[in-house]
Amino acid sequence: MTTIAKEMKELARKGKKASRVLQSITHEQRKEILMAIAHNLRINKTDIKHANAKDLAAAKEMDLNSALLDRLELNDDRIDGMIKGVEEIAEQPEVVNSFSHEFTNEAGLTIKRQRVPLGVILMIFESRPNVVVDCAALALKSSNAIILKGGKEAKHSNEILGNIIQTSIEKFIPKETVQVLASDQRELVNELLNEKENIDVVIPRGGHRLIEFVSENAKMPVIAHYNGLCHMYIDNKADLKKASDLVINAKTQRTGVCNAIESLLVHKDVLNEFAPHITKELQAKSCEIRADKTFIESANTKLTEATEQDWDTEYLDNILSIKTVSNIDEAIDHISKHGSFHTEVIVSEDAENQNRFLNQVDASCVMINASSRFNDGGQLGLGAELGISTTKIHAYGPMGAEQMTTSRYVVVGDGHIRA
Repeated sequence: MTTIAKEMKELARKGKKASRVLQSITHEQRKEILMAIAHNLRINKTDIKHANAKDLAAAKEMDLNSALLDRLELNDDRIDGMIKGVEEIAEQPEVVNSFSHEFTNEAGLTIKRQRVPLGVILMIFESRPNVVVDCAALALKSSNAIILKGGKEAKHSNEILGNIIQTSIEKFIPKETVQVLASDQRELVNELLNEKENIDVVIPRGGHRLIEFVSENAKMPVIAHYNGLCHMYIDNKADLKKASDLVINAKTQRTGVCNAIESLLVHKDVLNEFAPHITKELQAKSCEIRADKTFIESANTKLTEATEQDWDTEYLDNILSIKTVSNIDEAIDHISKHGSFHTEVIVSEDAENQNRFLNQVDASCVMINASSRFNDGGQLGLGAELGISTTKIHAYGPMGAEQMTTSRYVVVGDGHIRA
């Protein structure tokens, strides 16, 4: 066994030991720990921005695109957002050890379900350093230990955030409850993926290659947070003013995130009115449009013609593919073929079409007359999110504290024996 393999085995073992301590802490203790993290993030804001500036400077030297730079940046608003998320998680009702579905069976046994933590979570992610704080807070709320391995592009940011968290928690619980690994040592990942005895689940959050590598090599269960190839369908019964506002927000409000739309599907009956208007609005936001011939003809302006590859591309950039569809069924078929089970939107005032879309589209979140940008843990009441699961097994959609637990049965009797 190599030195790195031994180190990772010991690290995972300490995580498993720390996870057992977490199950016995009270709501008030958990709240105190999380509020200590929030406080220390607040008083160290200047140091966090200084570390992040090093990462941004290195990223610019590597000529990373604007979307990746945006995901990497920690400005005042984003740091404040992280702090607010931790505080909101601290105030949430307890999840761990809560009971539900209680009943008494014919034999007089009391049967109920209890929420329990998964154990030790390995999180492998790219770019976004806020993941360190969001996921650490959710792990603590759900009594899981967590090992976080970020990408080298966020090396300095991840390191300082990890240090702040460990300093905040070590007087309450073992500091190994949250472990942030060196971001520039890729070989650590290979060893950790073998630690099935001490790591209960691995969650990759990033690009296609990362998720495929983890899925193919992990010896423990994988909950994948895959591509965000999101669509918005403009129905023939849509309010076109509403539709225009939704398209602009879902595409251009922040382009380098997984819940921005990448493809727009437009019913042929609204093209003549909608195509020229939305083209002008998107171009005013410097959005590059790649559309089919029918849409281009209706827009009555020069646009790039979309290729088959465009329908399968998550741009993470200010680019939008647009396709004309003859009816809602064609829109649903297109999403079924090209979607990534992330977020899908219908814009329609027709209740029957809304329900058909809801019942036939397979996605972790379906929006009706709302921007795809709302598929976010903070927006959906989770405080923050571990990520957005697109794998269905165990969790589907944004993962908050509850989704980081599972349920077991508790049976209470009084000397009951089975005949």
